[in-house]
Amino acid sequence: MFRRNKLFFWTAEILLLTLILYLWREMGAIVTPFVMVANTIMIPFLLGGFFYYLTNPIVTFLEKKCKINRLIGVLITLCALIGTIVVGVVYLLPILINQLTSLIISSQNIYSRLQDLIYDLSMNPIFQNIDIQKTIQQLNLSYVDILQNILNSVSNSLGSVLSALFSTVLILIMTPVFLIYFLLDGHKFLPMLERTVLKHDKLNFSSLLKNLNATVARYISGIAIDAVIIGCLAYVGYSIIGLRYALVFAIFSGIANLIPYVGPSIGLIPMIIANVFTDPHRALIAVIYMLIIQQVDGNILYPRIVGGVMKVHPITILVLLLLSSNIYGVIGMIVAVPTYSILKKLLSSWRNYMKIIKKPKKKNKKNQNQSKNQGDLIFLIKRLEVRLVKSV
Repeated sequence: MFRRNKLFFWTAEILLLTLILYLWREMGAIVTPFVMVANTIMIPFLLGGFFYYLTNPIVTFLEKKCKINRLIGVLITLCALIGTIVVGVVYLLPILINQLTSLIISSQNIYSRLQDLIYDLSMNPIFQNIDIQKTIQQLNLSYVDILQNILNSVSNSLGSVLSALFSTVLILIMTPVFLIYFLLDGHKFLPMLERTVLKHDKLNFSSLLKNLNATVARYISGIAIDAVIIGCLAYVGYSIIGLRYALVFAIFSGIANLIPYVGPSIGLIPMIIANVFTDPHRALIAVIYMLIIQQVDGNILYPRIVGGVMKVHPITILVLLLLSSNIYGVIGMIVAVPTYSILKKLLSSWRNYMKIIKKPKKKNKKNQNQSKNQGDLIFLIKRLEVRLVKSV
């Protein structure tokens, strides 16, 4: 009864994930060193896998359609990828740096506007009994003090900064290495399993792995294309509306769109914060524009590009995002849903296999009746033989 109840199933699943999150937080001091070591390996591995699924269709096309050797196809694809990155760095990076610098400088204006807003509120009769100015002075929230606190925290954790810098350099080096190995030998992995581990595959596990590989490939390439489309539409819309730092906000919206379910909303936060105090009318128009884009994306673009390849309940997605953000940050939030879907399909297939093994084989009733009739016939023949012998 409870197994067929969907409410019971989802409640148990959410409670289990919440328990895992709670245990993870309680065991943080023990788990943190292992997580740091795993991050050093897993982050470039995941990034390499992400770029593999983006570039492997190009390599496969060059190999099968253009009859080009796979090694040469990999080199051509890597050169095209590096060329795209170089063009982006040469043309887009200076604009991006200028806009980021201007945004940091203009954040002082945001703070002054916020102070003016608080002062206007203090003049309102509703808030006259509250000494807002004294409260702000007690909190010591001046712009200079905030920057000083940030600089102090950075200088006090110089070792952490150096460690993060080393990890970043290691990720930048290891990600292309993983990508090259994946492109060269990734297509050999499943045939190797079929020759060795899955040689006697009673569960039909190899076909499941093929389906999962195709599903993940479609999902990753789909969300990447969708993120690029959203980023371009956001840049065009922000530029037409006349928002400053349109490129920065558009890139952030595109990257945030990779995060399922909550990504589009997260992508709006920097734009709203930067413009709500300085240019609220344009900020409101931009929010309305992006909400329309999100509706078009959710109802038209996303179903056609990605489809329903990852069917996960929204509440489960939120819990997965909370768990993954605590473990691997933004990268964890991007890969959490496909990883969960893969593990869920694998466990479901294993459970079905175990049910087949444990299920007793039912004998065919027709065969049972035939054997019973044959037994009765043999018994009658033997009795006839005995009577004949006695009569003789």
